[in-house]
Amino acid sequence: MITADDFKFHPCDPNDLDWTETQFVIFSSPADGISGNLYVLARPNRGICHSSIEIHRGMCFHPWQIDHNDAQMHLRCPERFDDFTLDNGLSFKAHNERDSDFRYTSLDGNCSLELAYRGICDPFDPHDPAHVPSLGQGKVEGYDGWNNGHMESKGRITGSLVLRGREFRIDCIDGMDKSWGPRRDWGNKGASWIQVNLNDDLSAFLVFSLVFREKEIVYETFKYGFLADHGERRPLLSARMSAKRSDMLVTRADVTFEDDRGIAYAARGTTIAAAPWYNFNPSSVAYQTLMRWESEHGTGYSHIADFTGHAFLSAGMADRFGG
Repeated sequence: MITADDFKFHPCDPNDLDWTETQFVIFSSPADGISGNLYVLARPNRGICHSSIEIHRGMCFHPWQIDHNDAQMHLRCPERFDDFTLDNGLSFKAHNERDSDFRYTSLDGNCSLELAYRGICDPFDPHDPAHVPSLGQGKVEGYDGWNNGHMESKGRITGSLVLRGREFRIDCIDGMDKSWGPRRDWGNKGASWIQVNLNDDLSAFLVFSLVFREKEIVYETFKYGFLADHGERRPLLSARMSAKRSDMLVTRADVTFEDDRGIAYAARGTTIAAAPWYNFNPSSVAYQTLMRWESEHGTGYSHIADFTGHAFLSAGMADRFGG
């Protein structure tokens, strides 16, 4: 069961230098084609953290096309993880297990934002069998950060973004997660973190493993997920997904999933903003896409983030050395 205390640093062996806690939220302004995220990875026993703020508009196939990219390593680790301000200008405060606030002002003054995150359902614990009844325990091969302590949340995010003197209104429904535990990612696996919004009152979260087949990324095994239905969180029992891509970025996606009541849902997504996010972890890249989802239940906007290790990409894509 997730509580407000899970936003704090968790008790751990002070000699465990691999102990890691992360905080991640993704947001958008669909009308403006803007997609962004805020990320912090803290290693409290080392006294350091890494933070990345990434904001892009439209299709960006290269890092230099991203509108705002602020990644700073070896920042001082905050004393608290539920209420902090980092030296890069990012602040966070958790009010309870569902609601929190983010603020940020870049050191160069080119970007600032204020976001209020308000959960639309109770947070989800992929390691609680009550939350994942069909799978028992949700495991994602090769990702320590997803297989130790973990929380997934879905909420309405409102506020404002100012970028190079232009102000944009943020009002979206998307995801946030928190992780804690020993972490030694080295980039040998891939997994996808997917939000599918069918309308303001009906949306889903899904995790799939990723594999390469003939140099094409495929959504393979559905790991776990949930449905937010008018404020009620329900487990998903099955899901399937396929996608078309350009330079690894999703351009179209088709998804089906079924909840614990046996109700099936289907949606088709088209991309309105996308970018490769290379600097949240030196071992990996996330191909982040803001989708417009259409279904019989209506239209919604939310994100796909395909997390792929660099070693995973090399194993699946690089030509082999000649003999």
